[in-house]
Amino acid sequence: MTATRAVTREVQVLAEGLGTFAQRLQELLRRELLSAECTITQARTLATLKIEGPKRLTDLAVLQQVTQPSMSILVARLENRGLVERVPESGGRRPTLIAITGTGRALLDSLVALRARVIQSRLEQLTEGDLEAVARALPALERLVDGPG
Repeated sequence: MTATRAVTREVQVLAEGLGTFAQRLQELLRRELLSAECTITQARTLATLKIEGPKRLTDLAVLQQVTQPSMSILVARLENRGLVERVPESGGRRPTLIAITGTGRALLDSLVALRARVIQSRLEQLTEGDLEAVARALPALERLVDGPG
């Protein structure tokens, strides 16, 4: 076997392992978020609105990779809970943008804190060697997510 094939197989095994890990981590966090009565899509939508500011419903649907009718239902649920509100687009009078409210920001902050607590509790169960390995791997994992450039 050539060195290139060995590296390619190693990368394939890493890709499969990371994919499985990401899925398992997402499931762990999803279970915890459901205990906070919030779905992953709701939390992602609130995070998008907090980071990017008010968005049109159609733009939110595209960003969250859901259909417009699904996003409409999700926004209605968030609106009923006081987590988002409809606001007029600049220069307009009709409320055409969806914006996160103070209550929505507070919930999102608590979800981020919950995520950190869940991960921290799992990290505390690792050996010192495992913690060092995770710490060493973190910069490379961040580059993996950020992509080239």
